[in-house]
Amino acid sequence: MIRGNGSSNSGSNSSSSNEAGSVGAVGAGGGYFAELAGHLRAAGLPEQDVTATVTDLTGYLAESGSPDAYEEFGAPEVFAARLTQERTDEQPDAAAETWRWTADAYSDRKYLNHYGDQGWEVEGLDRLGRFLCRREPGAALRWEYRREVANNAKERESVAAGLAPDGWEPCAQWLYFMYFKRPKAATSGPAAGLDELLAPPDRQLFLGRTYRGKLKQMLVAGVVSAVASGLAASYGGDHVIFPILIGAVIAAPIGLSIGWYRLKREATAGVGDA
Repeated sequence: MIRGNGSSNSGSNSSSSNEAGSVGAVGAGGGYFAELAGHLRAAGLPEQDVTATVTDLTGYLAESGSPDAYEEFGAPEVFAARLTQERTDEQPDAAAETWRWTADAYSDRKYLNHYGDQGWEVEGLDRLGRFLCRREPGAALRWEYRREVANNAKERESVAAGLAPDGWEPCAQWLYFMYFKRPKAATSGPAAGLDELLAPPDRQLFLGRTYRGKLKQMLVAGVVSAVASGLAASYGGDHVIFPILIGAVIAAPIGLSIGWYRLKREATAGVGDA
């Protein structure tokens, strides 16, 4: 809860002094809370919320030992405005559009910037690794994105600190990838605004050409490994074919491992679709 500009007084250490301070606080705050409640009602806060807020603040003031509600919370009209603004900020905008999608490590930046240019702002990743995007009609901005690599918390902190002066803020993290966003207004000025919005995309999965090619290679290696394993079990007694099949059984998983290592290395190096 946001409090006023004053600071809370701890009161006396004795039990009798605390009790006297509490009674005095409630008594002194009676007119203040009545005025605060009036401002909250005028701002459209439901009566049950007004009652709960006043009860909570009254209890806090009594426990704090502060003798003056004005000193603790500030002017009632200003404090009411702050409380109602907090409530407004916490409520989701019913008109905002949302969209979840994912892409491979070779094409994620391309699609992030493509759809960021259409006003989609990334707010995080869900448990399935999908980007959580939001766009508010009438107030949408163009967004730009970048991806960095960090292997631990210390590196992540260092990367974020290095990019912050240029307006980049972290928006998502997956494994060793960190994603950053900033509104294009930082570089394009008023041109970053959007007057017309394209319809939300129907797709949720984007796999680029590079990733599809590597996926096929690993799939072929997996099939070869499975077939070779089956044949080795069937013809294990053949002294000619057995060594060949055993070699295939060993080579296929090695090929899969090499393919996965290359994919990770290239993605970490920033290799993307042409």
